[in-house]
Amino acid sequence: MASMFVTRVIPRVSKVPILMPCRFSRQRLPPEYRKQYLEKISNEALDKYRKSDFVAYPALKTQRLWEVQPQEPKKETKRLYQELVPHFIDPRYRDRLRERLERCEMMLRRRNLDIPEFYVGSVVAVRTADKFAPDQSHRFMGICIERFNEGLWTKFTLRNVIEKTAVEIQYELYNPTIQSIEVLLLEKRLDRNLLYLRDAPLDESRFPFDMSRIPYNPSDPVPINDKKVKLLPPPWAFKWYLHGYRGIHDSMYDYLTPQQLSEIQDKINLVDRYDLMKMYRSRLCLEEERIALGDVQIQHQDLIRHHEQRRQELIDKHKETRRTDKTTAHGGR
Repeated sequence: MASMFVTRVIPRVSKVPILMPCRFSRQRLPPEYRKQYLEKISNEALDKYRKSDFVAYPALKTQRLWEVQPQEPKKETKRLYQELVPHFIDPRYRDRLRERLERCEMMLRRRNLDIPEFYVGSVVAVRTADKFAPDQSHRFMGICIERFNEGLWTKFTLRNVIEKTAVEIQYELYNPTIQSIEVLLLEKRLDRNLLYLRDAPLDESRFPFDMSRIPYNPSDPVPINDKKVKLLPPPWAFKWYLHGYRGIHDSMYDYLTPQQLSEIQDKINLVDRYDLMKMYRSRLCLEEERIALGDVQIQHQDLIRHHEQRRQELIDKHKETRRTDKTTAHGGR
């Protein structure tokens, strides 16, 4: 029986090992979050080497490999490519060259997969390849309750109710097995995630699988749903009252004990909101965001030209097929 449950030992800070099932250890994280891209040599040393007489290529003396000449990004670029913005982490563990190569890879994958604009709270339908399904594909739709990570590591979670059972499926946004992503209802919620729906009535997560798509004008602002969700009585899966969720109904506080209310007061009195250095390290620099989106703007124009060329090729192919059918029909007469 021991061989059926494969585990691995993970050391903790207190040097007391814990056992974690391997299925949880397979969850991939960006290398920056694992602190793998630690700077081995400073930029000053690299610049000194480029300007020296030992460099065989004069171009390296004047330009860095990761420098680009980005265009000024448009307002809708951030809405369309919100996962291409650099990571919100310590700059010491960032690799800007890898981020640029990763953005190029994501734009190339978008040539084969149309990724629409959607947010937490939108109703999305995803079709993936499944060799065990009768039609070799599987379709699941539900409300997006979470969207996290950036770049090629972007993931999102859909939640729906099937036969009185809540089902959640987590997808990788740039997974090659995804065949199509369709937004049935585009809207936002008040919070960055809707994980508290796990402790809410099932009606809050139930959407019919034959739901028709609600049309939306791209030029209009994204509608915001300010609905307040009532939670079920405790016990809850998480201490939702400590994290300032605005989408939870105030009836949640009726279930709290005096000790839990004092925890909320202690949370309010924390000095983290006055820590300027913590705010700086947890927010993206506007200049970095402008450079990244400007680089994406150039590739976005190439992507539009590719889709227009592909569309024209399909139209010409269809016309040629119809012309051939007509010639065959006249020849048969």
